[in-house]
Amino acid sequence: MPLFPILRSGTIANTLPLITILLSVTYLRFWIFFSVVWVLDLATKHWAVENADDLRNFPIVVLDWMNGHKAFLEFTYVTNPGAAWSMFSDYPEVLTGLAAMALVLIFLFRKNLELFKPNLQIIFGLICGGIAGNLCDRIFREPAEVVDFIDVYLPLLNYDYPIFNIADAGIFIGAISYMFVGLQEGKNARNLEKLKVSQDS
Repeated sequence: MPLFPILRSGTIANTLPLITILLSVTYLRFWIFFSVVWVLDLATKHWAVENADDLRNFPIVVLDWMNGHKAFLEFTYVTNPGAAWSMFSDYPEVLTGLAAMALVLIFLFRKNLELFKPNLQIIFGLICGGIAGNLCDRIFREPAEVVDFIDVYLPLLNYDYPIFNIADAGIFIGAISYMFVGLQEGKNARNLEKLKVSQDS
């Protein structure tokens, strides 16, 4: 029997572990950022649930640099059956299905999304880690509601931002970053086209 049977030619079954390893290495940055967001989200939600009563009645003030009537950043506790801003709260099953579908589609179209690019691996790692974190709440928590605990108040706008969690932050940062990357790539493409036109003329 060979020392490394995974390298032995023959059946497809023997090549699957090697393909899995290569896939993991190829998308290493994706898996790192996915894991960081997902694990951090699960850990902080566990802490919030364990201290739910205290956080609900006596929120922890983290940052109050404006000394206003409400802290800039505090930890509290709420649950949300819907999406951001409590949208679609009456359709939690639909949101669960859409979240799972999003992860599957990102995996299937990873080449089209150019996840071989390091910066996009980071962006989609944040997004997918966030989707997975909230999806775990919807599947494994009873009732099927997402735990939120980060409360941010914007004094200059007099706006109390909807309470969110680490998963939401990962999705938000990833989505904004993806938008900026798209705008930058579009700008670079236009500049390159102008350069070609000027060289041809």
